[in-house]
Amino acid sequence: MKKLAFALIALMPVFLMAQPGMPNNPTPIDGLIGLLAAAGVTFGISEYSRRRRNRD
Repeated sequence: MKKLAFALIALMPVFLMAQPGMPNNPTPIDGLIGLLAAAGVTFGISEYSRRRRNRD
């Protein structure tokens, strides 16, 4: 009985191994998203400067 228990415990990691999942390829931020981000920053800076000028 001890030999059977030892064999099960020793072989359990072999039975439980699984293949790794699919690689996670992140999508790069380029193209239209980069242009939209640049446009948003430009718009934000222009609005900030316009409101700052009108405050005085």
